[in-house]
Amino acid sequence: MATLSVIVAMCNVREYCRTTLKSLALNAREDFEFIIVDDASVDGTSEILREMVPRIPGAVLIRNERNMGISATRNIGVSASRGRFFTFLDGDDWYAPGYLAQLVGWMSQSGVDFLRTGHVRVYGKKRKVVLPPLAPRALPLNPLDYMGPVDASTLIDYPLVWAGIYDRERLREVGALFFDEDLRTAEDRRWFYQLHLRARSFGVVDLHGVFYRRDVSTSLTKIPDERQLDFLPAFQRVFEELAAHPRGYEISFKAMRSLCALVVIHLDRADTYDEHTRGLLLERSAQTLMDLPPDILEGTLAGMDSARVNKIRGLMSRHEGAAAR
Repeated sequence: MATLSVIVAMCNVREYCRTTLKSLALNAREDFEFIIVDDASVDGTSEILREMVPRIPGAVLIRNERNMGISATRNIGVSASRGRFFTFLDGDDWYAPGYLAQLVGWMSQSGVDFLRTGHVRVYGKKRKVVLPPLAPRALPLNPLDYMGPVDASTLIDYPLVWAGIYDRERLREVGALFFDEDLRTAEDRRWFYQLHLRARSFGVVDLHGVFYRRDVSTSLTKIPDERQLDFLPAFQRVFEELAAHPRGYEISFKAMRSLCALVVIHLDRADTYDEHTRGLLLERSAQTLMDLPPDILEGTLAGMDSARVNKIRGLMSRHEGAAAR
């Protein structure tokens, strides 16, 4: 068995994938494998992968015959991998030389179910080191204890699957190995709630060898269509799981705060969406909030600033008015 599997989802990243692949080669080790899944690219990425992947030690190339989305593509990679540990890399990002050896070293030493790391945020030629949110470093921790507080940025608000490493068998045991394939965005938020609610231990280290490109035009966060709204069903599933969890009521306020914040973010950029998507955003956001426990919603709004509260209440009032007509 390999020690580490790196699952790399690639889709139409011709401009960036050579850098990504070179960084894999610079991190290669006999017990590492790289599962590169081409999600039916049509921009020339596939040709570059066929040229370069055979030259990378431990690399395997899989191609989807049709575009399946990020969740299914990552799941294909996880299913094909053999490593005791696994991690992810997006097709437009890259690793510092020797980073993966350090990552595995920390994971092996910690003995936890999953480990979170920092990263380097890349804006053109600018670089910024981003460290994981509040938590003790290099110690085994209970994932349930580091989802709050409600009004602070915590590790559950840091849903970057490539900023971490995961123990395959432990995640398999708790049913948290795979992503929900119908979620085209926000799949990472749903996945991390599963990890924190089901896993037994995790750790945090200030290792930062992943270089993450921001403002890439092909990123799903830049595509103004209905896929952007998948954060709503993602959180609906989070609340379903919380309803059955012994500490679910307590944690629900954190989930509601995150959901409300995301709704406001999408409302603020609603003008960038086409008319159809904008209408769906207003309707589905309001209905999702109204379908969730009202005491949790009201308790959450009581702790938020007035500007965001007014936007949430205005959204729900307009939806109720439209439903009554």
